[in-house]
Amino acid sequence: MIMKYKGLLKKVLALVLILFLGIYFTGCKEEIPAPTLGLFITVNGFTVDIAAESTGAASWQWNYGDGTVSDSVGSHSYTYATGGDYTIECTVTGDGGETIKTKAVTIATIEELLTGGSGAANGKTWVLSRTVGGNDGVGHIKEELVPNIFPAVNNMLDVIGLPDEYDNEYTFYFDGSYSLNNINGDVMSPWIYSSFEVDPGDIVHTTGYGFFQITYPNPESATWSLSENADLTIESVYDEDIDIGPKVGVPLTVQYENVDYITFTGDGFIGLKDYTTTAMIREISPDRMTITLFYHEYMGDPENDGALYLRPSLALTMSYDAK
Repeated sequence: MIMKYKGLLKKVLALVLILFLGIYFTGCKEEIPAPTLGLFITVNGFTVDIAAESTGAASWQWNYGDGTVSDSVGSHSYTYATGGDYTIECTVTGDGGETIKTKAVTIATIEELLTGGSGAANGKTWVLSRTVGGNDGVGHIKEELVPNIFPAVNNMLDVIGLPDEYDNEYTFYFDGSYSLNNINGDVMSPWIYSSFEVDPGDIVHTTGYGFFQITYPNPESATWSLSENADLTIESVYDEDIDIGPKVGVPLTVQYENVDYITFTGDGFIGLKDYTTTAMIREISPDRMTITLFYHEYMGDPENDGALYLRPSLALTMSYDAK
């Protein structure tokens, strides 16, 4: 009987020893920490530039707060479709668990970027930029040129020959009003007007692309309105035999989808006088705006081709800086 209990005791002691050693070695095992995460965000218009670093992360998960998620690794950029307040959440997961960080961002609407917002009593003023963007340039409005339609030029001011003192100011107000300060009394016009009889004292021809300056009074009751993510139809015209002549006007309807554009009334305009009343916003940030204007280049015969000669045939993309 005693021998029987001795055997049982040995088994119990062995089991206790195994449990003790298991607990001991488990406690001595080095614990793996959760991944580290550094998150920095810069807002530039509708785009957020995200700088993110992590050690120990095997996977990444992003939630931008607008219903979009991604598994982008580390630093990247994200562009919102509309303005608003968003919370960006980043989750990194590794052997030691997961780490979550959030950042709140405010994305300004196009209207706020354009006007400075409802708190900007004096509106927001834009001036023609002295540097060009990658899309600045001139192009014919053709189907095959939509939507990437404009070749870049080296220096817009050199191309159109504007003097350095050309610094007209275009101011947008949050309530839809608009003002233009033609500091020197001159504005730009396309070359079609060079065929008109204008007092030589009121017009100064410039080089390249047929642009010139013409004296024009500041509009007194101009307004503007904004259309976002809307379709824009341009009734255009082009010349099939532009290098042969005579010019043959061919009507062309160009449809832009999901674009942002400004519509002016009351003689309002920006950059170029006497174009279509619509200026398409290509890019906008707090400091810079790039727009496309559609203007008249085709010199048709109003006796033979009706109103075709009044349709725009060229598009000009220009950049502006916030003053």
